[in-house]
Amino acid sequence: MKRFLCLLAVLLAAGCAVQSNPAASAAPTEAPSEPPAETVVIAVASPKEQTAALTLPPTEAPTPVPTATPEPTAVPTPTPNPYRAEKVTASKTNAQFWYCAPTEALKTRVIGMSYPEDPKDAPVKITDLRYVHLLYVDFDGVEHEGELLVHKKVVKDVMEIFEALYDARYPLRSVRLVDDFGQPFTDGLSMSADNTSAYCCRRVTGKKYFSRHSYGTAIDVNPVENPYVKPDGSFSPKESEPYLDRSNLREGMITKDDLCYKLFKKHGWKWGGDFKEPDYQHFSKDVKGVTN
Repeated sequence: MKRFLCLLAVLLAAGCAVQSNPAASAAPTEAPSEPPAETVVIAVASPKEQTAALTLPPTEAPTPVPTATPEPTAVPTPTPNPYRAEKVTASKTNAQFWYCAPTEALKTRVIGMSYPEDPKDAPVKITDLRYVHLLYVDFDGVEHEGELLVHKKVVKDVMEIFEALYDARYPLRSVRLVDDFGQPFTDGLSMSADNTSAYCCRRVTGKKYFSRHSYGTAIDVNPVENPYVKPDGSFSPKESEPYLDRSNLREGMITKDDLCYKLFKKHGWKWGGDFKEPDYQHFSKDVKGVTN
C-alpha cells in the first residue's frame, strides 16, 4: 500500500509539470487579420440649409441674341453690262442714260423673281419691258450706276425724269431691280432698303387686281422717306415711321413743291400722295392699251 501511494504521487507531479511548460502547449493558429474598413462620414445638411437650397433661384440661361437679317449687298454690274442689248437708245445729253429690250441675261435674272415663269400670269409680255441704265446721286452726294425695268411706252419719260434728277443732284438712296432682294413677286425688302424701283408683278396690297408695277408703269421713289399710310394709321415700310409727320420736311421727302413731284407731273404721271390712302413714294401713269 505504501508503494502504491508513492507511485501515485510521482504520476501527479509529472502531469503538473507538463501543464506548466508553455512549450509543451500548442498555441492556437490565428487567422490573418483584415485591415479595418474605411469609415465613410456622410454630412447631413441642417434643416435650415436644406430649406435654403430648395429656395435658391434657378440658374438662368443667357438670353440668345437674335441674328440680324443681313441687308442685301449691291453687286456691281459686270463689265461689259450683260443686260445691254446690241441695240440701245441712249440720251443725247448723257450716254450713261440708255435703255434696251430685255436680253437673255436679263430674262434669266428676273423670270421667277419679279416676272412669272408662265407669261400667262403676267398682264404684260416681258418683251414689252425695257431695261433702263442710269446714274444717280445718293444722300452723301456719291454717284452710282442705277437700273430700272419699265414698260416701253413710258421709258422715254423715265429716262428724262431720272436724268433731270441726276443733274439736279437729287438724292436717291438706291436704284436697283427688286430681283436683287431675293423676294419673289413682292417689293417688301426693296422698300425696307429704301430702294427706288419700278417693275414687279404683284397685286395691289390687300386687293386681287394687279398693281401698276405689274405693268411697268409705276415707280416708288425713296420708300422710307415717303411711306404708304393706311386709314387705320398703319404704314409701310416699317422703317418709315420717322417720316410720318409730313410737316417736318427732310431730304428725300416728296411734296408738291419738290422737284421729283414736278418732273413726274410734267410727264403726266399721278402722285400717290394725292390718293385717299396716301402713298407718298408712288408715281404711276395710265397708258392706253396697257393699263386700260
